[in-house]
Amino acid sequence: MKILALLSFLLGSQVWAGWSVSTYNIRNFDHDHEAGETNLRELGKNLKAFQSDVMAFVEVVNVNAFEQVVKENLPGYLSLVSSCGGFGKQKLAITFNPKIFSFVSSAEDMTFSGSTGSKCGSLRPVFLVTLQHKKSKEFYVFAAIHLKAGGADTAMQQRWGQYEKLEKLAASYSSKNLIMLGDFNTTGYNLKNEDYEHFDKFLEKATLKTTSENLACTSYWTGTLGTGQHQSSILDHIVLDKNLSDSVQDVVLGSHCAQMKCKDATPEELGVSYQTVSDHCPIQVTFK
Repeated sequence: MKILALLSFLLGSQVWAGWSVSTYNIRNFDHDHEAGETNLRELGKNLKAFQSDVMAFVEVVNVNAFEQVVKENLPGYLSLVSSCGGFGKQKLAITFNPKIFSFVSSAEDMTFSGSTGSKCGSLRPVFLVTLQHKKSKEFYVFAAIHLKAGGADTAMQQRWGQYEKLEKLAASYSSKNLIMLGDFNTTGYNLKNEDYEHFDKFLEKATLKTTSENLACTSYWTGTLGTGQHQSSILDHIVLDKNLSDSVQDVVLGSHCAQMKCKDATPEELGVSYQTVSDHCPIQVTFK
């Protein structure tokens, strides 16, 4: 599946028989405190290459600029943005093609943000958007997710608590065609450490699968090599129940992750997408 994903990316945009969904962390859009302003031209190229019927975006800080980027590169698409985004104002967005889906409702689960009420907490909420597929008349609940970041013990403890909340969320939407997508910050996924074990336990208990299980990476970071090369990791997921996972046709990985085949690389080798758009890469899932 890794080879198929890379070949699909290199061949460019595809025309699928089914409908598609994608997720993309666009790194403190549109101004990261370390990387600087987002390269809008390069971001636009990535959006067009991975144009899906439903698209989740993480770390939308400048909502007005985000909506303009969508307007210019995904004409006709509609966007819904969460009201909360934690201390970093990293809001979540669901963008969709109104020719394929109709909007039904949206909500924010504040318990994931550390809030006990309706006010925004220090972390990000889960942003839930219900859409109806116009052709099949099926309803789908898309849950845009951005969990606690970091590999430190305190960060992982918070994230493990969020995994438990996701298990309960999945149970409450067990018959609603729930699709979870976004940045789960699974820092231990490749290492198969304790963080991975907690994430895997959540999937098992909730009878869910991640479409990232056959990908080699979804993002890059500075790493621990000390050689100037950055390392790949798996932080982003599109999580599905068994019925939906059985209907997956393709999983496509894009941007610098596909170009470098998830191998260790310098920032220069990773190129303009990594340096000026995001350390994460888009993932697209197409259904039969």
